[in-house]
Amino acid sequence: MKLSEITGGRENNLDIIRFCAAALVILCHAFPVSLGEGHVDILGRITDDQIHFGNLAVCIFFFYGGFLISKSAERLQGAGPYFKARLLRIIPCLAAVTFGLTFLAGPILTKLSPGEYFTDAGTFKYLLNSVMVLVHELPGVFQDNIYNPTVNGPLWTLPVEFLCYIMCFLAWKLHFLNEKNARWMILLFAAGYLGAVKLLAGSGVLSAALRPVGLFFAGMIYYIYREKIVIRPWLAGVCAVFLAAAAGVHLLEPVIFFCLPYLLAWLGFGTKHKFSGFARRGEVSYGMYLLGWPIQQMLCQAFGGRMNPYLNTVLTLPAAVLGGFLLNRLVEQPLGRRFGQQPEMKK
Repeated sequence: MKLSEITGGRENNLDIIRFCAAALVILCHAFPVSLGEGHVDILGRITDDQIHFGNLAVCIFFFYGGFLISKSAERLQGAGPYFKARLLRIIPCLAAVTFGLTFLAGPILTKLSPGEYFTDAGTFKYLLNSVMVLVHELPGVFQDNIYNPTVNGPLWTLPVEFLCYIMCFLAWKLHFLNEKNARWMILLFAAGYLGAVKLLAGSGVLSAALRPVGLFFAGMIYYIYREKIVIRPWLAGVCAVFLAAAAGVHLLEPVIFFCLPYLLAWLGFGTKHKFSGFARRGEVSYGMYLLGWPIQQMLCQAFGGRMNPYLNTVLTLPAAVLGGFLLNRLVEQPLGRRFGQQPEMKK
């Protein structure tokens, strides 16, 4: 099957995959949040820190994002509609969570008095997260937790995601989103990526952001060459074996960009679409992503600052799913109806 033949409709398995990815983020974060910095999930231990469940999940989000946002860029045909759609996807729920943490959860969780909390400039500085300007702490909140007082650690991926949206728009504007010109875009990206790897080596979060950006770009390439890429189950199996073998010999970094995209294309579009209606009542994965870490930190505080990571995961998941459902129903869907937005991942 050509990729173009199985991605033209609205039937796919992306909703269930994104839900599982959001759950993997929560599982991954449970270890450092519950036990302290340096503790990693089982995938991180098996691969000797080459990849964790959280990084895998972010790569999944970014690959499908690269594919679908490229399609959106061609469909919307302009900066205004394109960035309006992107901002409506990110900002409303982000703002709702940020304001909720600042004005509802913060006063309850802080060690400061209400007067001290609301007169501290850091309280209102935290609201900058609503527009993807990262501020990690609220005054007096989570101060005694084993990890650190970071209120919502995963937010670092959102500015990276938005930069990828800009990259995709520029690719469309410069007429790179087609087979004729894509090779020049690939050369430019490869040169820039290798330069960034060298420049940012050892710089923590900035270095960690490069792999998801590479997967987003891979999604763009899969969209451009969708008429040429043939999806076969046995090839997806070969890719899975290659990924496992590469991790075993510490060569995951180059292999992941070639094998993981094909495997994800098969899982999302090439398998039977038994779960195409999974998010019929509400798409919760983004809300889970935004709420998972704060809930995990709250649970850790309730357990005295540290706890069993698996218990943390089990208790967090239903609360995050419920929170994601409420965000979808009370924020995303009403705004989508008002501004004529369709669910991005079903287009």
